[in-house]
Amino acid sequence: MRLIIIGAGKVGVTLLEKLSMEKHDLVIVDKEQERIDYLINKYDVQGIAGSGSDLGVLEEVSADKADFLIACTSRDELNILCCLLAKKMGTKFTVARVREPEYFDETEYMRQELGIDMLFNPEYRTAQEISKVLRFPSAINIDTFAGGMASIVEWRITAKSPIIGKQVSEIIKEYGVKVLFGLVVRGNNVFIPKGDFVIQEGDRVHITATDAALSAFSKKLHIYKQRARSVFLIGGGRIAYYLAKELSESGVDVKIIEKDEDRCVELSEELPKCTILLGDATNQDVLDEEGLAQSDACVTLTGMDEENAIISLYASSKKVDKVVTKVDRPTLAQMVKNLGLETVMSPRNIIATNIVAFVRSTQSGEEGGMVNMYKLHDKVEALEFYVSEDFPYTSIPLKDLKIKQNFLVGGIVRDEEFILPTGNTVFEAGDNVLIITTNKRINDLSQIVKG
Repeated sequence: MRLIIIGAGKVGVTLLEKLSMEKHDLVIVDKEQERIDYLINKYDVQGIAGSGSDLGVLEEVSADKADFLIACTSRDELNILCCLLAKKMGTKFTVARVREPEYFDETEYMRQELGIDMLFNPEYRTAQEISKVLRFPSAINIDTFAGGMASIVEWRITAKSPIIGKQVSEIIKEYGVKVLFGLVVRGNNVFIPKGDFVIQEGDRVHITATDAALSAFSKKLHIYKQRARSVFLIGGGRIAYYLAKELSESGVDVKIIEKDEDRCVELSEELPKCTILLGDATNQDVLDEEGLAQSDACVTLTGMDEENAIISLYASSKKVDKVVTKVDRPTLAQMVKNLGLETVMSPRNIIATNIVAFVRSTQSGEEGGMVNMYKLHDKVEALEFYVSEDFPYTSIPLKDLKIKQNFLVGGIVRDEEFILPTGNTVFEAGDNVLIITTNKRINDLSQIVKG
């Protein structure tokens, strides 16, 4: 597919990196020639220096023949204009980055009336991801699928875990809960475990189940934590705004510490249910005086990765139950995790995964089209598919399907019921199916079956 990316900022470059792995024909457009030259050499893509709102530039990159144009400059209005012009020229799908709340509230109108196929807001999406973790704080990370009917949670197996040294099949039988072990990360190795796989200390396990089953299982493992009811947000940017709004409306006590006085005034007006504090969160006296140690969770959201890491480490030292750290730089993110801050969020990675999923979904067949994609690990994806009436492998027991290696059916949602698959389970029209795989570039459910 031919894809044009407008804007070579953090999101644009991350998209370029992710989509180049998908073997697409890529073009990058940015006003800075030096930046374009660097990206052309690094990713072996086409590039042009100019504005995505310039018709001459769009003609030069053959927008009329493009499958996708993704506008991710720092200006909402420019992104919207780029998409409108590209659509008028004949680009099949357009995607716009829209960050301001007043624009993002008009998402449905812009889709229906302006023809923009996808609008994304990295800050809003990151706030949603953090909110999910705060609702289930025993998890390192959590993804929901089939409209929230089931979840995939990531847990670390600590030295006190009662399942160390036990086989997966033994664990399921002993604890009597309907969960599925979909992935185990052990050091630099990843495993899609079978029944005889033995769990070890330090493993990071990804488990699929309903929220009720996950809660029951976490209680039996003695790692259950109540959802956060009091949350400290460090930094008052857009992510903090979206997150605080959602949390406060669900009854959570939210405090935001922001060092810019004007921004504090804005937040006080926009978030009347939250406590807005003017102060420098890098000063531990400020955190101590405001009761950080008594909170259920701390989320660091300043514009400085290093600052977020340091404050998060301090919150952990004060025994705050759940600490979430925003870190955008991949190299620093891994260092932070090595220091014990496991729940790390990167807005640009979150949104890049969503856009890659959208691009793949347009390549899906109608019989078993991809609905969503979840990045469990650099080497492993969880893919959600919808089964239509034309899917050729319905009503065939899984044990009789010749499913390729490195594919695991991680769960099925049918008529608002979550089904843990067995050998006798069948696909039915209307199912939402979760597939866990180390194979990349899968976009159709039929691809898991040997032809």
